[in-house]
Amino acid sequence: MSATTVGKRGFTIVELIIVVAVIAILAAITIVAYNGIQQKSQSVSVQHDMRNMAKQIALYRIDNFRYPSAAQLQTLGIRVNKQTYGVNPVGATIFYCTNTAGTAFSIVARVKSQLCLDSGVPGTTGTMDYTGFTNNGDWNSWVLG
Repeated sequence: MSATTVGKRGFTIVELIIVVAVIAILAAITIVAYNGIQQKSQSVSVQHDMRNMAKQIALYRIDNFRYPSAAQLQTLGIRVNKQTYGVNPVGATIFYCTNTAGTAFSIVARVKSQLCLDSGVPGTTGTMDYTGFTNNGDWNSWVLG
């Protein structure tokens, strides 16, 4: 072994710092992309649940000539995936509202990644009848999927 090759073994500190920096940048990009995909999937899941709820409510209206009251909503067999909804420890995570005449309804949900999504036909006349799918963070047994 010659004297010129003895000092050339291994990496320099600059090379190691560059490699670590590149790995850190790639990890940051991956984490940001993953969070965006996760938030989108939660939003799509809640939208799917709300569409299904709205369809069940519309079918009820066809049979009964009015939207269901908050108490009657429990008889529709609505199920949701609670893992995608935001946790609200002081109130409901999902609200169903209808006017007392049964001519309009609205569903509002809190997604983990967003404030809320809305579905339905909101009304402005009459007293609103509403129910929450959760109460103080505890899910009602009739909505668990």
